[in-house]
Amino acid sequence: MTAAAKSGYTDYIMALKEPVTDAIIEQAKSDIEAVGGEVTNVIKLGLHAIVCSLPNDQIMAMDKKDYVDFMEQDREVHAFGV
Repeated sequence: MTAAAKSGYTDYIMALKEPVTDAIIEQAKSDIEAVGGEVTNVIKLGLHAIVCSLPNDQIMAMDKKDYVDFMEQDREVHAFGV
């Protein structure tokens, strides 16, 4: 279960464009923090992504960064047996 974002913020998974380097990850983290966001996790296995909480008024600007492949709102999902 994920904790809800604080008021005025939304939790996102920011997938990074390949090839991903440590410098790109650090740039993305720095950009997130520069707009008042918070990095909650970095995924380096398979998909390269950053899980973060962003101010609602900064989501579109972050989605336009050159290193961003796509952004998806982070939310709880449920899987059911087949």
